[in-house]
Parts: sequence; structure tokens; C-alpha cells
Amino acid sequence: MISRLGYAILALLARQPSTGYELSARARRPLGYFWSARHSQIYPELRKLLAQGLVRFTAGPGPGPRAKKVYSVTEAGLAALREWVIQPPEPAPSRDDLVLKAYAAWTADPAAAGRLFAAQIAGHRERLAAYEADWANVQGRHHGGAPPVTHPDFGNYATLRCGIDYERQRIGWLEWISQQFAAHAPDPPGDPAADGPGARAAQRRLAPGEPGSAGLG
Repeated sequence: MISRLGYAILALLARQPSTGYELSARARRPLGYFWSARHSQIYPELRKLLAQGLVRFTAGPGPGPRAKKVYSVTEAGLAALREWVIQPPEPAPSRDDLVLKAYAAWTADPAAAGRLFAAQIAGHRERLAAYEADWANVQGRHHGGAPPVTHPDFGNYATLRCGIDYERQRIGWLEWISQQFAAHAPDPPGDPAADGPGARAAQRRLAPGEPGSAGLG
């Protein structure tokens, strides 16, 4: 059985033969901008793929005393990759810490929560700019348009499109939620014991049957 990491390695080798070190370096930048692997995972997975006849290697002089192994995908490996691509994906768990924080943000100090969400915007803008630059580079190699679906660049192009759409949506959502907290009017002065996030949370606990009183709905 081939693991997800195994398919990722096959996808990398389908583009070009690589050493284990080169595979690790190429995987450090998330594959397709949405999938990454650690260096320590690459070599054990390569051994499994070798044992299954899905990859092979040629040995040659290396920079040190040990021979350098350059791995490439076999016909069996390429066939397995082709078959996997057209199979429905396995359901992936949806875990987004920032969305979970947004769900619980009503319990926190509004000013502090607003700063948290606003601070995330810059990083997403930087990623969007990088994705858009890469997108323009791919288009530049294909007369200003999309690559053919049979060209390796199409993989970059398709995943970049997903990344660009995601970053734009995320920026819009973060700007919106930041504006909600910025527009929040401070609570009027009252009993000091009744102030604070804990008191607000206690006051806002939902009664049984009230929408949102159970689950994340």
C-alpha cells in the first residue's frame, strides 16, 4: 500500500529524478503550496517505494565518501500515480485554530481579540503576493495563459489558483472580523466583579435549546 507521502514522492520524481536530499529540499516548500513533508520522513518512504518497485536509483560519485543515489520513478510507479490521481480523495479532518478562536472570541477581551485577528492579515497578504508572482511566472512561460493540462506546469498553476483564492478569502474574512471588534462599544462602567471575560462568558452562556447551545453550529 502506498502512503500519501509515497504518492507525493512519486509526483516529485515524475517531474525530475532527484537525490533524497533534493527531494527533502523540494518538499520543504509545500508541494502545490498546500502539502509538506519533513526531511526525516523522506528516506524511510523511499525505501518502501524501492521495495515495491515503484522507484529505482542510479549510483554515482558523491561530494563525500558515499555514493550519490539519484532516484527516478519506474513505469509501475508512474502507473500507480496516474491511477491514484483519479481516485476520490480521503476525507481530511478540518482543523483550523483561528476559526475555533473566532467561535470562542465572545469570551475574550474585545480589544485583545481584535488585535489577534488583525495581526494575521499581513502574513496572508505576503503569501498572496508570493502566489501571484509565481502565477505570473507560470503564465509567462505559456504565452500569458494557462498551461496545457498535460504539462507539469499545470500542477503549479492549479494549486496556485487554489492558494490565491484561499488567501483572498482569508484576508477578506480577517478584515471583516477585525472591523467587528474595532466597532465594539466598551461595556458601560458597573460592578467591577461583573466585568472581565469570565463574567461576560458566564452572562452569555446559552440556555438549553437556544441556537448554538451545543456543538459548533
